[in-house]
Amino acid sequence: QWQRSGCQCQVISWYSYNRSSAAGGYHTLRSVPFVILCCIVAVKMQRRRTNLSSVFNIDDDGGGPSTSYSEREIHSQDNLLHMDFSEKNTCFADELKLWGTQRGTLLQKTINFMPSRFKRQLSLDSRHPPGLRDNDIDELAQQIEQNNQLMADNPLSRHLRIERIKSLPQTINIKREIKTKLSTSARSRSGSRRITHWERFKYSYRILRARVGACLANTMTNLEIWYGSMKNIEGHFGSGVSAYFKFLRWLFLSYCIVAVLCFGFIALPQLLLNKHQGGFKPTTMFKFLDIFTGEGYLATTVLFYGGYSNETISIIPKNTYNLPMGYFLTMICVYLITFIIMSVSMARSYRRTFIEASGITSTYADKIFCAWDFGISNEKMARLAHKSLFNEIREMLNELEMPEIEQTFLQKFWSIALKTSSHFLVLFMLAGLGVGMWTMLKYFGDIEDVTRSFSYLYLPIATNCIMLVMQMVFGYIAKMEGYKSPRTKVHVNLMRNFLLEVVIIGVLLGFWISDTKSQCWETAIGQEIYRLVIVDFVISVCGVTIYQITKSLLSRSFTFIGAPEFDISQASLSLVFNQTLFFIGLLYSPILPVIVIVKMILMFYILKAILIKYCKPPAKLWKSTQTHTLYLVMSFLSLLGVLVANGYIMTQVKVSQTCGPFRNFNFMYEIITLTIAKLTKDHIFWRFVVAIIRPAFIGCILLGMCVIVYYLRSKSRARIGMVKLLKEMLYMEARDKEFLLGHIMKLAQKSDGHTE
Repeated sequence: QWQRSGCQCQVISWYSYNRSSAAGGYHTLRSVPFVILCCIVAVKMQRRRTNLSSVFNIDDDGGGPSTSYSEREIHSQDNLLHMDFSEKNTCFADELKLWGTQRGTLLQKTINFMPSRFKRQLSLDSRHPPGLRDNDIDELAQQIEQNNQLMADNPLSRHLRIERIKSLPQTINIKREIKTKLSTSARSRSGSRRITHWERFKYSYRILRARVGACLANTMTNLEIWYGSMKNIEGHFGSGVSAYFKFLRWLFLSYCIVAVLCFGFIALPQLLLNKHQGGFKPTTMFKFLDIFTGEGYLATTVLFYGGYSNETISIIPKNTYNLPMGYFLTMICVYLITFIIMSVSMARSYRRTFIEASGITSTYADKIFCAWDFGISNEKMARLAHKSLFNEIREMLNELEMPEIEQTFLQKFWSIALKTSSHFLVLFMLAGLGVGMWTMLKYFGDIEDVTRSFSYLYLPIATNCIMLVMQMVFGYIAKMEGYKSPRTKVHVNLMRNFLLEVVIIGVLLGFWISDTKSQCWETAIGQEIYRLVIVDFVISVCGVTIYQITKSLLSRSFTFIGAPEFDISQASLSLVFNQTLFFIGLLYSPILPVIVIVKMILMFYILKAILIKYCKPPAKLWKSTQTHTLYLVMSFLSLLGVLVANGYIMTQVKVSQTCGPFRNFNFMYEIITLTIAKLTKDHIFWRFVVAIIRPAFIGCILLGMCVIVYYLRSKSRARIGMVKLLKEMLYMEARDKEFLLGHIMKLAQKSDGHTE
């Protein structure tokens, strides 16, 4: 606070912005010498005991962000820079004189805004703040009018003009007057030039597109499945657990897309053909055990590869549908669409997690002031959102306040040696597991030697039990390693469980491909994967659920047992394992997506109920910003491995000659090559192929790709440089603020000493 004779002096300095270049603009600080000049003049006026009740408004070229020095900021001395500027007075005077000669207009403006030039009386009911007159408002409006981009009569300029007015450090009444003057001026300018119909249509289209996009985004948010359940889980257990359920929902939606394509282009034509030929005639009676084994009645249905024919149907007159071609092309399109969706999702998640969030330092301010959703109108949802925000802040503070324990050389050596030996032990166990599974498959995994119904379930039961035991072992090893961060522990377990899933699936698929002597080996592989999916649901979901319920009930009577916690790594392995089985078995069981969708729905509601009622929240909350990205990376790698394996099967493994849509071919891909070979030279397909394989066309494509890559790289580098420059400008602005406040305080103290 800086007062003399009941009057107050408040200094407001403006930093003017210059914008240039196509990529953006750079800011030039211009008013620091002027502000210092104002401080010196104000101190001298105080020594003469002149009433100071004015506001300094300095705007060089139309304004920009402003820095206000209020009484509270001047009164707080903790943030001031205590520097001695006595040695720089001569240099500063020379620079100030040079600055004054170069900017005579601004210097004259400074003199006009000196406190001695204002003799107005203070009034409580005045329409404008003290020192700001109507001609000053006109001057501010005229300075903004000099920017032609802001004064155009179109929606974009109107939006930019409003944003510019918002940045002014004035009251709302003054901003309204300035807005009215600028709107009137913009309309008067546009009167001399009529807007063409094309421009009017373009502006209307932009506005309509923005409104439709916002409406669709709002509609999709309202139609988001399991939205309330996700908020409930996130409010009680934090974002770490909710990331698993969001990943489950993402997989569920992708499976729905695949199910629609497979049923519409593969299963439905075959069902129509069966109905046209007199209906489906099963060879055996239905048994309840067939639901778990996939044998008997289900073996000859459209559930598996062997239930599809190699005919061409004509349901609609003069229109035919080739079932083998539809089967092959649908599979190619499904795998391609899924690969693109997963690649784009992984890239977006990686950019949002690692690139865009790498330089964010105002996370706490954003979370406090911008995290609340003001569109919530339900009291229950408001409570859940409150719990979710509370847990997110706890997660951030837990990571911030995590103690850094200094370790001795022996402790560091022991920690590194323990973790290294643990990693080698895990790799050795995985290698032994692969050898053991191959031996087990040779012992009772031969498809032709199976004689009893229950023996079909030996392999899936043994596989799922091995996975559960190995997950428990990996969890115990992670506890022994003693990771400080719970997120690091979960990520290590996720990677080890992913390697476990790769080994198991790799051994199973390799054994099945090497054993293709049966009459319809494609159906046999589809049945094996079907049994694995069903048994995985029984053991991994139902069995684990019973275990957690039992442990929770016992913990109520025996406190030393403790309530169960939700094992994220184990549940995530189950999802990735199911996804890998799904994409492998899709080629041999087109109806498998429907079964997996039903399984995912049951998994979600069962796990949610167990989580809410019987599991306890984690002792330490941790942020899951990288966990969802890790899920997508594992899913992408699994899909990539499946695509390589299925590509090998389609091109290198001979198909069965007794069943399936490709029974008349040696390999699956021959349906495409032989069909293309039958086309005439004048066919549009050959014309298109000849056109795209010309050197000129290929050269143009490569040249265009190079230009696009160069442009994107240059644009990225320019934006990176602009971000760095803006960060430096913000830092320098804060330093200038501290410098000015410190200098003002020193001058004020000297003035008080001379007065006394």
